[in-house]
Amino acid sequence: MIMRRRINLLSLLMAMALVLGISPVTWAESIPALPAQAVIDSPILGAANLCNNPDDYFTPQALYFNGTPLTVVEISPTHGDYPPEMLENGDDRWAKVIIGKTDAYAGIEGYIPLAAISFDTPGAHALPKARLEGSETIDLYQDNGLTDKIVGSYPKDTQVQIMGWLLDWAQVETGDKTGFVPQDALALDDDAMEMLFAALPPSFDDIQPGHQALYAAYTDELMKLYAQHGDSNEWPLQVKAQASELAAQYGYRYTPDINVMPEADDLSEEAVLAAAKEAAKKLFNLPEDNWSRHALTFSHPEGEPEAAGWKVNLWSTPGSQDAVIWLDRKGEVTGSLLGEPSYAEDMYPDPEALETITSQVDYYLYGKDAVPGEGELTKQQSEDMAWKMFQKAYHQAGARDEYTFESRFMQNDEGNLKWWLVSVVPPFPQEWMVRFDVALTAPAGEPAYTTDVGVFEDTMLWAKRQMSFDAMEKERGPYSSWTLEQKAEWDPGFYGLPETDEIPLEQAIALARTSIMEAFSLTEAQLDALEESVLFDIVDGRSWRIAYMTGGEVTEGEPWEYYGVVLDAKTGGIIEVTGPVPIE
Repeated sequence: MIMRRRINLLSLLMAMALVLGISPVTWAESIPALPAQAVIDSPILGAANLCNNPDDYFTPQALYFNGTPLTVVEISPTHGDYPPEMLENGDDRWAKVIIGKTDAYAGIEGYIPLAAISFDTPGAHALPKARLEGSETIDLYQDNGLTDKIVGSYPKDTQVQIMGWLLDWAQVETGDKTGFVPQDALALDDDAMEMLFAALPPSFDDIQPGHQALYAAYTDELMKLYAQHGDSNEWPLQVKAQASELAAQYGYRYTPDINVMPEADDLSEEAVLAAAKEAAKKLFNLPEDNWSRHALTFSHPEGEPEAAGWKVNLWSTPGSQDAVIWLDRKGEVTGSLLGEPSYAEDMYPDPEALETITSQVDYYLYGKDAVPGEGELTKQQSEDMAWKMFQKAYHQAGARDEYTFESRFMQNDEGNLKWWLVSVVPPFPQEWMVRFDVALTAPAGEPAYTTDVGVFEDTMLWAKRQMSFDAMEKERGPYSSWTLEQKAEWDPGFYGLPETDEIPLEQAIALARTSIMEAFSLTEAQLDALEESVLFDIVDGRSWRIAYMTGGEVTEGEPWEYYGVVLDAKTGGIIEVTGPVPIE
């Protein structure tokens, strides 16, 4: 949607230039030889977003204010979302920049739209001001949490200028030094506060500047748990706790709540499961033999270990409904869900407990169909309100007629709560489930919850990327058949090309074929009958990943073969040989 408007605008500018006999002027004519010194000079909001890649402007790593000095090291074309407000000059390229580099520190690196950078207006903007607060002495750190290196210590009330605002950190300048302080160590003046809140994005990228290798290491360790244990919903308690502990070690969160192990005096898993099934029987009149499998989770909100409790997923036999039961440490039911949730008032003697449950997203996604009465919001009114809330949350919303609306008026089991559930649905396939939900309680349409905008943005990015991917597969064929260059262009963060000191493709294929034939007693002809796929992995230690599998679409019940080899890119040593993997 945004990309279409951008291309049309650029085409219009070019066409006007040709009609009027004007040679189109591009920024390339004013860009000095790189690397070059420059400053941020954004035409919108007094700041610019710094991104991981030359795309996804609206979920950045950080925000940097006009006047921040930087070094431009490279110019790149855009690969995705680009702020339409910055397209007046007809250039949608990005600048790869370095901010705050010193002799001891490599600096913050990322991408900023070229239109938000000036090579010839140093000192035109004053950075927002703040003062250090907290203890008597506040440390200025070299980086944003990667190390504990300190570049200076300053007394509280020291004046600083804010260059950038990251996740949990701020990059500041004081005197002749730049560095990082925790955000809670800053007291911003009124002007700075106004500037910050005007420009602050809805959310930041979890992969912060300089933390890419750390995040890759975390996800690599996490993927090993998935590879070993399968579906995370059904992991044993100790594996779920291990995942949360692993995330904490790297400075991330695996799930919104922290998975832990129950203590010695907590209920046993058997007792919890029995209590959950009994609750499902009492609440939903479902028999003991309704359930085909189950999963248990023991967790607590971050920083609230005293609030630990159980979540029991009960998956039904065919023809029935799944259920979820929440229990506290004593086994008392605190919540339940069955298609449409059932919350009996006598389960919540404390009114605050019921209020907590009805603030949860899942509560409003299900309910009994109802009809709005006199004085209650109409369907059109609810959709108008939902659209305004969507526009406010999602800045790239675009035109309303690009979306469809799905609206239901519902009530809870007790009949004491009614609401409109309005889904704003972008133009993607229905089965992708890309939607922004808004719940508006009757009668006046008081907002009860909306989809988390960060989650929605991630889903939109995935959907847009999937649309591009589907189009490319129609043009090029299946991804497995793409060339190494095409795969590296599509997934530059994961796949690349071998360097001159690494074994070439032909040698890697020969080594892989030999390994597979020896390991599984296959002939050349048997291997030739399978479809070959080659990847050059740049994330997990630079390796060749070569696979042979049954080609084409395979229907359920048909045999499917898969053989895979991972080779060290420099030595050609075999790291792993796998296969066959039958479809169940």
